[in-house]
Parts: sequence; structure tokens; C-alpha cells
Amino acid sequence: MKTQKYHTLTKSEMQVMNLLWEMPLGASIHQILERYPDPKPAYTTVSTFLKILHCKQFVSIGKGQGKQQIFFPAVTRQEYTRRVMNEVKDNFFDGSTSSLVRFFVQEEELSPEEIRELLDLIEKD
Repeated sequence: MKTQKYHTLTKSEMQVMNLLWEMPLGASIHQILERYPDPKPAYTTVSTFLKILHCKQFVSIGKGQGKQQIFFPAVTRQEYTRRVMNEVKDNFFDGSTSSLVRFFVQEEELSPEEIRELLDLIEKD
């Protein structure tokens, strides 16, 4: 079974996607810019990122008023996270979920409370 390779997002693309994920009904470039923290990027910069995200199939484009375009997230945050985590699991842990979890438990120095929460999640399944 062949695994499909997905695009990953750059830091700047991720920033645009995070804003779009907060606006699941879509947004114009101006609406996206309004949500950016200062200093805000140029309109053309955001427009370029949206075109790249559209080419990578993370964003779909609809028609707004007049010539205005509305941008929609074509991938949910959860779906993207799942893709990235599966790639990390496959590339760094030979596809082993337990190795991935073990790594984070050891590296993140989880508190006993956090470990109990994980165990509770495991027991629910």
C-alpha cells in the first residue's frame, strides 16, 4: 500500500492557515489581514501565500461581492495535524505509534498528572 505524500506548511503559510481555520465560512484577504497581529504583512504578501496554499490544495477559492475572492480552508486543522503526525511517525519512528508516544513521554518530561491523563485515554479505548 503506497502512502500519499502531502505538502507541509511553512511557518508563514501556517500563520495564514491558522487565521483561516478561525474563519471556516471563508474570508477575503482584507478580513484575513484584519486578524494579523502587528506588524501586518502587505496585502500582496498575503495574496501570494493564499495562491501558494491554493496550489498546495489547502485553500479553496470562492466568489465574493464584485471581483472579491473569498478563501476557505480546504483541509481542517485536525486533518493537517493527522497528516503531519503520520509523516513524523513514518519517517522517524518506523511507523510505530508506541515509539512516537514513548519519545514524547521521555522528551517532554510529562508530569504524573499528564501521564495519568494519557493512561485514562488509553483505558477508554
